[in-house]
Amino acid sequence: MLFNSLLYMVFLAVVVAGFWLLLRWRWGRTVWLLVASCLFYMAWDPRYILLILGAATWDWAMARVLQDTPDSLAGRRKFLMLASVGVNLGLLGYYKYLGFFAENAVAALNLLGLGLAAPAIKAALPVGISFFTFQSMAYVIDVYRRELPAERNILRFFLFATFFPQLVAGPISRAHILLPQLHRNPQLAHDDVGEALFRIAKGLVKKVCIADWLALNLVDRVFSQPHLYSGAEVMVGLYAYTLQIYCDFSGYTDVAIGSARLLGVKLPENFLRPYRARTVAEFWRRWHITLSTWLRHYVFFPLGGSKGSVWVAHRNTLITLVLIGLWHGANWTFVLYGLLHGVAIAWNRTQHRKYPKGWTHDQLPWQQNLWRIALTFHFVVLARILFRAPSLSAAGDLSWSLVSNGWGLARVDNGTWAVLAVGFAAHFAPPEWADRLRLQFRQWPALAQGAALAGVALVMGAVAETDAVPFIYFQF
Repeated sequence: MLFNSLLYMVFLAVVVAGFWLLLRWRWGRTVWLLVASCLFYMAWDPRYILLILGAATWDWAMARVLQDTPDSLAGRRKFLMLASVGVNLGLLGYYKYLGFFAENAVAALNLLGLGLAAPAIKAALPVGISFFTFQSMAYVIDVYRRELPAERNILRFFLFATFFPQLVAGPISRAHILLPQLHRNPQLAHDDVGEALFRIAKGLVKKVCIADWLALNLVDRVFSQPHLYSGAEVMVGLYAYTLQIYCDFSGYTDVAIGSARLLGVKLPENFLRPYRARTVAEFWRRWHITLSTWLRHYVFFPLGGSKGSVWVAHRNTLITLVLIGLWHGANWTFVLYGLLHGVAIAWNRTQHRKYPKGWTHDQLPWQQNLWRIALTFHFVVLARILFRAPSLSAAGDLSWSLVSNGWGLARVDNGTWAVLAVGFAAHFAPPEWADRLRLQFRQWPALAQGAALAGVALVMGAVAETDAVPFIYFQF
C-alpha cells in the first residue's frame, strides 16, 4: 500500500476517523491501530506479518526477563540481550545477506581451485526489514542498559513494532520516543491537523512531481545505458539522481510524519536539508538522521567513539560508515560507498583537530562556507554512482561515460531542467521561507486548506504516472 496512492489516502482517512471515535477507549484505540498496521503491511505480502509479530514477541519476552534480572547477574543479562539481538541479526542476515556472503565465500574458495558451484539462495526480502529489526534491537539494548523500562503490555509493544506510518521506510523511532506516546491519551489541535496535512502534501509533491519525474525522464535512462549519453548528460543525470533520492526518501518521511501527526503521534525528523552540509560528517548529521543516530549510539560509541588515539577514532568511523553502506544492501557497491564516506569523515575529523577547541564552521566567512558546501555536495553526487549502480562493473561503465563521451546536452529536455531548477532552489532556499509558508497554511480555515490541497492534487494528477511508483527505500 503505497503512500502515493489513492488507496492509502482512503485507508488513512478510515484509520484516523476510527481512532478518534475510540478516543475514550484506550485498548480499543490500541487494537484498532494494531489491526490497521497489520493490514497495511499485509497488503504487500500477508505471510511476513507473522515474521514481524514473531520477532516482536521474542524481543518483548527477552526485555521483560531482562527487566526482572538483577544487575548482580551481569552474565545472564548480557546473554539475554545477545540472544534477542542475535535473533534480529539472524533474520536480517538470512533474508538480506546470506546469498551475498555465500556467493563471496564460494568465489574466494574457488580462487584456491576448489571449483565449487555458486549457491542458489533466494529468499524474498521482507519490505522494510532493516527498519523494524533496528527499531526492535534498540529497544532491547535500551532495556538492557536500564535506559528504558520494559513494556509490560504485549499488544502495545506489537503496535510499537508495526506502527504503519514508519513501518517500511522509517524514520527509525526508538522506544523512548514512540512508546511513551502510545501510553498517553492523544490530543489533536487545529494546528496539528494543518501541520499534518501540509507535511503530507509536501511529501507527495516531492515524490510525484520531482522524484518520479526525474527518474522517468532522465535518471533511469542514464543509469541503464550510460554509453548513449555524453559526459555532461551523465553528470546532469547524477545531479538528477541526487535530487530524486532526496525527494523520494524525504517525501516518504514527510508523509509518515504527517500521517502519524493525525493520530496524535510525533515521529522524529529524518532530514535537515542535507545538501547544505559543509562537510561529509555534517552531511550524515542531516541525511537519514535516525539511522546515523542509531549507529552512532549502538555501534560508534560502544567501540570507543572518538576517544583515544586518532587512529582508533578513524577505525571506529570506518566501521560505522561501512555498516551504514552495508545496511542499504548486500552488494560491494554499498560497502565501497560506506567506505568512501568513512574515509571522507576521517579526513574531516583530522582537519577539524587543527582548529582551537570549540571552533565551528559558523565562524568562517560565507564565501568559504559556500565553497565547502559546493565541494561536499559534489562529493555526495559522485559517490551516488556506487549507491545507484547495480554492480561495480556498472559503476565503472557510468564513470567511464562521465569522462569520455563529450559534453553535449541535447538529451536533457526543458521539463527536466525546470524540475531540477525548482527542486534545488527549494532545497537551498532559506529555511525560514518554507517555515513561513507552513505556518500560514496552519492558520488558514479548513475550507482554504482544503482548496489548496485540492489544487495540489490536480497538479500531481497531471504530472503523475498511471500507476503509483514505489519509494526507493522500500528495498532496504
